[in-house]
Amino acid sequence: MRIATYRGSDGSRRTAAVVGEQGSEQLIDLVDATGGAVPSGDLLALLEADALDAARSADTSGGIPLESATLLAPIARPPKLLAAAANYVAHIVEGGLEPPDKSKIIPKLFMKPSSAILAPGAVLTLPTVSHTTDWELELGVVIGKAGRDVPVERALEHVAGYTVINDVSARTMDWGVAGREPSGWDEFFDWLNGKWPDGFAPIGPWLVTADEIPDPQSLHMTLSVNGTKHQEASTGEMLFTVAELIAFSSRFMTLEPGDVYATGTPAGTGDASGIYLKDGDVMEATIDRIGKVRTPVRAPAAVS
Repeated sequence: MRIATYRGSDGSRRTAAVVGEQGSEQLIDLVDATGGAVPSGDLLALLEADALDAARSADTSGGIPLESATLLAPIARPPKLLAAAANYVAHIVEGGLEPPDKSKIIPKLFMKPSSAILAPGAVLTLPTVSHTTDWELELGVVIGKAGRDVPVERALEHVAGYTVINDVSARTMDWGVAGREPSGWDEFFDWLNGKWPDGFAPIGPWLVTADEIPDPQSLHMTLSVNGTKHQEASTGEMLFTVAELIAFSSRFMTLEPGDVYATGTPAGTGDASGIYLKDGDVMEATIDRIGKVRTPVRAPAAVS
């Protein structure tokens, strides 16, 4: 099942089942189609109400054309938006590092603010604090069931479904501090701050429920800029699998419905070749069996 969040006629956030073939999809409003068994709001409200089964029982007759609706981010304010750094060996190598020995490391997780989330098709405005903004195609994982200390063998039981995320990243930060020579902690926080600007997490176009993707490590993924392909890989190339990332993080934090994981990016980032996003660019992040997130890029407004 595909579940999208869209803008209702009154401007509210509403969930819908996406039915039909590509190019002729329809949105079935889940509040109306279930007689209120699915709560109003976005996907987070649905997951918090444990209403996935109710959504599956929705009457799928009728609906509105997808092309006539405005899709929103599936979840605008997840309880946690976690991202995995250095989770594809080829990406590690393109950054100039040696392939790691997995037996001697742990996953590298960081968090992005919810203000970074951007709807599919929405414009990304480049930040004024960096001139080296880059793309990172990633499989998004959405938690559906709470848990703590989850064994890796049962981790996927906690997944509601999958989506596409672009972990947009500013590679260097222009703070305007004369003579600044960052090192150590400064370099780490510059890297982290470069993950945080508004709009730096385009997500969507919807959630594909976990029963449709029993093996999240077998998905083909690509990212193009202005029609030129820069990233192409399989999720099977992850250093730490989806299940391993979930199990690891559940050792020190509670999984909550609506938590989102960005699971790392493969090789082909712009930073590796010195290509960065500019005004007028269009990114297209695609994962087979899920969908595509298109993100136009604009320069920041001039400061008067």
